[in-house]
Amino acid sequence: MASLRRTVTFWSLFILIAVGIVMHSARKGGLVEMIRFYICSDLLTVNADLKTENEKLTEEIEGLLKQNQRLKKDLVSRTIQFSMLSEIAREPRQTSINHSQNFMQGLGNESFLNQQIYRALLAEKKRWDEYHQAQYQNILESTLEPAVVDSQYLIFEEEKNRETFLEIENTLNLYKRLIRDVRLFHDEAQYRQQQIQADPSYELYDLKFNLEPFARESAIADAMQQAMSAMGAGLYPQDAAQVLDRLGMEIIKPIQELSEWLEDPKDSTAPEPYNYNFYIVFGKKLINYADTLARQSLVPLAPSALGELDFFSRKMSQSLVRLYEAGGQGILDSTLLDVQALEEEKP
Repeated sequence: MASLRRTVTFWSLFILIAVGIVMHSARKGGLVEMIRFYICSDLLTVNADLKTENEKLTEEIEGLLKQNQRLKKDLVSRTIQFSMLSEIAREPRQTSINHSQNFMQGLGNESFLNQQIYRALLAEKKRWDEYHQAQYQNILESTLEPAVVDSQYLIFEEEKNRETFLEIENTLNLYKRLIRDVRLFHDEAQYRQQQIQADPSYELYDLKFNLEPFARESAIADAMQQAMSAMGAGLYPQDAAQVLDRLGMEIIKPIQELSEWLEDPKDSTAPEPYNYNFYIVFGKKLINYADTLARQSLVPLAPSALGELDFFSRKMSQSLVRLYEAGGQGILDSTLLDVQALEEEKP
């Protein structure tokens, strides 16, 4: 019994002393500050870890989005290439050969001048086919361009022969456009190499972004056509694809902002005033040029260009459709959006 009393007395004194120490430490603030310090330190550490993990996940998401875009382009390219191998490469080319042979038989009915012009046009096309397949090497710095004869002033005994003349004439005119665009893209690539030392951040066609409205859209559209031409020739393929993606996103940016705002006007920031007629004019211009290159079977485009051109044309067409739908809601100033032009040019 005495032992029990001593034990109880000991623990009571120990608890009183411990409480006294705690109260003394708390009074001075040391214990409270210490606890607060450790809690804050742990929170900061956890917050820093979460921030780092969030940045890492954001980068991974961006990488997956870019990879998804590349896979879409590859899929389109593979599909078109397979189609060409299974159908276009077999039947249309044979048809083209037969057509040329039949035409040569009918050519004897034409004048001697027409026969000479036809042979000269074929030789010119063959020469530019070889230049194009060699990615226009050795003539980028020259002034050589295709020689084209305007067939509308020729007189034909058989009117169907005029169509074949026009086909070759249109091909040579496209070659003329290609070589001019390719030279401009080549000049821009050379300019970029000169700028890299002074300004490593300079990207192709950066200067276009500093222009005033309309001039800016026009310059960007021209730059994108030059990229299409370079891509079609197989010249600077990676640079051309980057230009097409970068400037393509820039030119459809106002349409995307408008679409996001229309989907949720309350939560989205209202888009800045923009003359959407710019996009109608230059958007259709770019789509038409991409389609012209892709459809022109007589010009041997680089295989990778087919998928890029098709993907780009689809993206631009979808933006025109969204713009048309926005115009139908009647919430845009009619002076900033020509709905009638969209109706006429609707894909």
